[in-house]
Amino acid sequence: MSLFCEKTRIYRFMVSISSLFRLSLSIILIAGITACNHNPYKVNLSGTECDLAVKDLGREIFETPPNELGNKADELRLKYGSALKTYSAVVGLGDPADEQWKTAFILFASDLRNLALWDDVKKAWPDQKPLEQELENAFRHYKYYFPGKVVPEIITCISVFNNSIIVDDSLLMISLDRYLGSDSKYYPALGIFDYQSRKMTPAYTVPDCMYAWASTEWDYRDMGYGTRTLLNTMLHEAKLVYFTKRMMPSLADTILFGFTEKQLDFCKNSEEKIWEYIVSNDLLFSTDSFMIRKFTGEAPFTSYFTEDSPGRAVVWTGFRIIERFMRNNPGVTLQGLMTMTDCQEILTGAKYKPD
Repeated sequence: MSLFCEKTRIYRFMVSISSLFRLSLSIILIAGITACNHNPYKVNLSGTECDLAVKDLGREIFETPPNELGNKADELRLKYGSALKTYSAVVGLGDPADEQWKTAFILFASDLRNLALWDDVKKAWPDQKPLEQELENAFRHYKYYFPGKVVPEIITCISVFNNSIIVDDSLLMISLDRYLGSDSKYYPALGIFDYQSRKMTPAYTVPDCMYAWASTEWDYRDMGYGTRTLLNTMLHEAKLVYFTKRMMPSLADTILFGFTEKQLDFCKNSEEKIWEYIVSNDLLFSTDSFMIRKFTGEAPFTSYFTEDSPGRAVVWTGFRIIERFMRNNPGVTLQGLMTMTDCQEILTGAKYKPD
């Protein structure tokens, strides 16, 4: 009897161990599934505040009556400070501290061509509130990931087509005349190609802002990557795109990369072939600046591939590598990623294999 009881206790102990093992295995499997399904782009912003206001410099300049422009010039000097100096340099007005600046400003603000352009800007941008809300949401994400960083002063303007986004220290200026829509009458006359004007629409404004802000916060020239190669160039560009996606999680991939649906499909369907071409031709560590520009610069298509490909197709590949790296290395924060300069470490840690 005692032997039977002893065996019973052993059996029950074994059942307990077995149950515990199954429970542990279930926990491991659930944790694994959760990790695999975790969306790194979705974060809880409930405790992150970003009270952002966009200043409308264009309206202040071009909706001031001509007889009030002299006083307006003095007012803008006080209100905008160094931002006005930056803007004046972009549009060729000189330094606001110089005596002749006010005269140049009045001529600029009363120029009939500029006033006509401003009318077209107002048609494309009848209300800037949606722009402000989208920027505020993007910079809330920025504050979440980079709580110690400064959110820039944001100003809208027209630069008479000189720049799309102007970044200077803690300043971000948006030239709305560069986002009038792909069919704007101005763009063909300026020699802007279709593949470029396709991305000069309001939908690209905030993504361009976040990409431009990142490209100055983590300027390639200051990063210390060493000798420029295709690998560190494509991964640096990919990091900027990945940053933009983290700031704008719901952004469509076509806008994120600036691709058409057909071009995006090309990248997805040719992922293995693109990678095979780069690797088999020993291009990753090439320092050929012409070749690097061909692969990573703006273009209607990537000349090494077919005309169905987009320009910067390898940046899409780099983005895939960055995503894999972050998935495989959950301990690496976005802050950590953006400051990483060992691109071989990123490539190795990604364990990248095209789908």
